[in-house]
Amino acid sequence: MNWLCSILGRSSAKTENRYCVRFPTIGKIRISWQDRRGKTRRKRASIVNMSGTGALIKCGAFIPPGSFVYIQSRELGIRGGAYVRHCEPRLVTYQIGLQFAEGG
Repeated sequence: MNWLCSILGRSSAKTENRYCVRFPTIGKIRISWQDRRGKTRRKRASIVNMSGTGALIKCGAFIPPGSFVYIQSRELGIRGGAYVRHCEPRLVTYQIGLQFAEGG
């Protein structure tokens, strides 16, 4: 990873693991996924920040890491697939880290 950081002009001393910097983003998305029983679940969520490779969202449902989700936002003009990388509980929501699927 050190060579990549030097190419991107970033210090390798940072604990940041992302290739792209995320920027604060305000917007709503619809998210859908299949639960472990195969039932399609849908929720509305808020975007906290986003880059070309992923996003951090706030959602009222726990979605297990590794899950594939479909996201859509008319407001932001985005739609496609993503993988859940982490899902952390907060007061009344979950913060969910998404990595966009390639070609999505």
